[in-house]
Amino acid sequence: MNTEFYTQLYKRDIVRVTEELKKYPDDQSLWEVLPGTTNSGGNLLQHLLGNLKTFIGNPFGQLNYERNRDAEFNDRLFTKEELIVEFDQLSAVIGDAISTLTAQSLNADYPAAIKVVNEEQTVEYVLIHLLAHLSYHTGQINYHRRYFTTLKASV
Repeated sequence: MNTEFYTQLYKRDIVRVTEELKKYPDDQSLWEVLPGTTNSGGNLLQHLLGNLKTFIGNPFGQLNYERNRDAEFNDRLFTKEELIVEFDQLSAVIGDAISTLTAQSLNADYPAAIKVVNEEQTVEYVLIHLLAHLSYHTGQINYHRRYFTTLKASV
């Protein structure tokens, strides 16, 4: 796959998660944890920001982001409006970072410490893994958000 496809897919999915974020009725609902779950939509959004900044922005976009994974899941680091701005900025960072990659660099070993998913983790393999991770959490955010805009609204 070429980098243009990755750029398109990441930008598409970042738009999707941002659209979910914009549909939350208020800041409070963003941070509520639903029964039977462990994370709020806000914490999942913070987690996605930290994950993508760390594993794409840092090594390929020279972002120099310092991650605090515990805070992603335990603190309210942003308001709804701030998260929207963060994701808009992230889309540009990810697009720029991926556009620097060549076919040769996609086949190179991933250059930073990351959880081992596959013994031969190339840059391309990690990009696919991170895209699946983004999609997985976008689905969780969609479910969380629909609770507040559909289910809870009808009660």
